[in-house]
Amino acid sequence: MIAALDLEGVLAPEIWPHLGDHFGVAELRLTTRDIGEFEELMRRRVEALNRAGLTLAAIRSVAHEVRPYLGAQEFLDRIRRHCQVMIISDTFHEFAEPIMERLGGYNLFANQFETDSSGRIVGWKLRIRGQKARVLQGMRSAGFKVIGMGDSLNDLTLLQSADYPILFRPVPALREHLPQAPVVQGLDEALNRFMEIFRSNGSSL
Repeated sequence: MIAALDLEGVLAPEIWPHLGDHFGVAELRLTTRDIGEFEELMRRRVEALNRAGLTLAAIRSVAHEVRPYLGAQEFLDRIRRHCQVMIISDTFHEFAEPIMERLGGYNLFANQFETDSSGRIVGWKLRIRGQKARVLQGMRSAGFKVIGMGDSLNDLTLLQSADYPILFRPVPALREHLPQAPVVQGLDEALNRFMEIFRSNGSSL
């Protein structure tokens, strides 16, 4: 069995609002919970960064201040006893790798920035966008059952492709798309749901 989890909003706070608060740039506070179209969201973010004269190096150092949610590492340690864990996120490697280290060094499937010679962000490589369903379908075709957990519309294809979708403090639109999926409001509740799934599949606790 494999657990495929989102990162921001599930295991750690959203990084972009932290940047927006730190630099006083309102556009950076927007997330996929506000704008479901990721390309449009990123265009607005990059334009705001460049208007403010912020380089990748400047924002990366602030992004690295973000810490996982309390209990996130323990949650992952518990479920790893019963399944493999993959973090599949629309975040960026340049932002999130320190978070992954603090969580215990799990593999992160995420996007990457493109910069010019001055260090300004000029674009991005979407290694994950549109590929979540394909990744999960590959796991399932290899014989794995998949538990998926996410919070926003950008996680919809991941959740739709999972054998066991779990909605973590979801936006209302996500609940509308997956009305039968269980909803959890925190990591303790999520752990209980995972344990129920493990029991139903014969995993010894």
